[in-house]
Amino acid sequence: MTGIRVTTTRLTLLGFFLVLVLAWFCYRPALSGAFLLDDIPNLGGLAQIDDVRTASDFVLSGASGPTGRPLALLTFALQANQFERGPRAFLKVNVFIHLLNAVLLAWCLYQLASLMAVERDRAILVATSAASLWLLLPLLATSSLLIVQRMTTLSALFSLLGLGSYLAFRRNIEQTPHNSLIAMTALLAVSTLLATFTKESGSLLPMFVLVIEATVLMRPESITQRNWRIWKFVVLVLPSVAVFAYLASRASYPEWMQDQKDFNAWERVLTEAQILWVYIQNAVIGLPVRLGIYQTEYPVSRSLLEFKTLIAGSAWLALLFAAIVRRRRWPLFALAVFWYLAGHVIESTVLPLELYFEHRNYLPIIGPVFALCAYLLLRSGRAWRVGLAAISLLVIVNAYLLYVFASIWGEPSVASRYWALNYPDSSRAVTNMATYQLTEEGPQRAIQTIRQFTAAHPEYAYLGIQELNISCLFVMESDREQIVAELERGLPNVVFTFTAGRMLSQLFTTTSAIDCGKITPATVERLAVRLHDNARYINDPYYSQFHHKLLAGIARFQGDREATMSNLEKAISYSPSSELNMMMVTTLAGAGDFSGADNFINNAMLNKPMNPLMAFVWQRDLEGLRAYVRELEKYVLQDQADGTTQGMETDKE
Repeated sequence: MTGIRVTTTRLTLLGFFLVLVLAWFCYRPALSGAFLLDDIPNLGGLAQIDDVRTASDFVLSGASGPTGRPLALLTFALQANQFERGPRAFLKVNVFIHLLNAVLLAWCLYQLASLMAVERDRAILVATSAASLWLLLPLLATSSLLIVQRMTTLSALFSLLGLGSYLAFRRNIEQTPHNSLIAMTALLAVSTLLATFTKESGSLLPMFVLVIEATVLMRPESITQRNWRIWKFVVLVLPSVAVFAYLASRASYPEWMQDQKDFNAWERVLTEAQILWVYIQNAVIGLPVRLGIYQTEYPVSRSLLEFKTLIAGSAWLALLFAAIVRRRRWPLFALAVFWYLAGHVIESTVLPLELYFEHRNYLPIIGPVFALCAYLLLRSGRAWRVGLAAISLLVIVNAYLLYVFASIWGEPSVASRYWALNYPDSSRAVTNMATYQLTEEGPQRAIQTIRQFTAAHPEYAYLGIQELNISCLFVMESDREQIVAELERGLPNVVFTFTAGRMLSQLFTTTSAIDCGKITPATVERLAVRLHDNARYINDPYYSQFHHKLLAGIARFQGDREATMSNLEKAISYSPSSELNMMMVTTLAGAGDFSGADNFINNAMLNKPMNPLMAFVWQRDLEGLRAYVRELEKYVLQDQADGTTQGMETDKE
């Protein structure tokens, strides 16, 4: 019997290894993909890294979340020398992280199945089957293929390391209760911290452990019920409550944010109740045509009484109620429900994020996948064989669909047409296609695509900024003034997006570098003011800071020191930054106001960030600016002295 078990285990592990190889084969066509969406805005700073100082600046400059996500940015900084060569090296690392996560997941699920008193060979089969199915889900492809989402997968890596270590010590708790409890606590704390500083969703690790303890695991007999409850409350419940408290503090949207997002917190929750079912549907049937990053905006639910909302919300409430009431009788069912919903607590509830993104399922979908595999493979006789066949079929089908999706992703030009065809109402899909049309079919074709889209979707009239930029760069003769007039009419009513601001910044770069006829930096300034007057933009502090920084740059280009200073002061009033500090100090020092530059640096020293790492870089950058001011002042004084001496010598002559 022992020999049979060893053989079974070896075959299972061999099968898992072959699935890992298959996954690499499926993802490989996507390695020729491109930087997309938020990749460049978040990773563009890699081009400036040439030493430890600039690398640390990049790592600590993150603005994607409250923590800045420095651990994720560190891994990107380590690849800085590969940035100019394109995305292939970054995609490779992302795929390897996904493969490693599958191995870690199999380890975690094996520990969990063992704690559920599943015999060793069956526990390995369940764990590797669930990890295989999860690994090949097309729903999770964008988590690795959208390069910046390494933040998601790397955070998951730390979470899985923490969970697996926790479960490993949990298995020894009957023999060494005191030491195991200390190790479990320490490992959870460290892993949660590492995962959170990679992406904030890593703070859900204690909640995931709480779900496991509340469903499929029982209290260790070596620890009294009172001590176990105290430990769970302090280590698992309190961190989970802290997450809910933070979310509650963000549940009241200011009026300007509701105008900007076109939903309030309650409407977002109602809408997400439907989207969570869409994710489940796409996990079950991962058709490439339904997946990707260029989705049409999901319609917002305004009332619980809307039919789809009522059905979706009622279904979740029914499942949640059943999971609570039957959590000990139906532990796998309860685990699936609680784990999935817990995993979506941060990104699919009240935070004013975009409504739909598939990478949000990276960890949440593990609960349902494990519950399904355990249910099918922990049965006996014919039911077990049918379950194994069903999982094997799912793995094969998912592998095929994943390969198709990755093949599309790996042909950026073809993919741009594919996404635009399937999501014709997506501004991102259409502008992405126009980018490829520009180089492959010429500027007129790209402009035509943009004009057709904005004519049908006036709420995206800001795309005319891109049209204007293309016209300046590539079209010798065009009616640019008509485009400007259309923008001036349309910008006060467009939807909110930082992309519009980035387009204005690009247009300023173009008009300040080349002659674009009557389109000048002053034109960009006029358009920027029209956009900022939009009710969706004017009260957003982050966009307002960007707006005044842009105007300061334009004013400095025009030689208007007063306007430059005024706009810099307004930008800093929203939120100071090292970039704004540099602009202010160089403006003051460049005008010869060295004492003003010194005073600004002294005041900025008092307003350093709360984060100690960011505070260190803040202070270091300010000291660098102070040295710059000293050097410039010394140079100016020396130049004045040389001029005076030369004048005296001329008088003598």
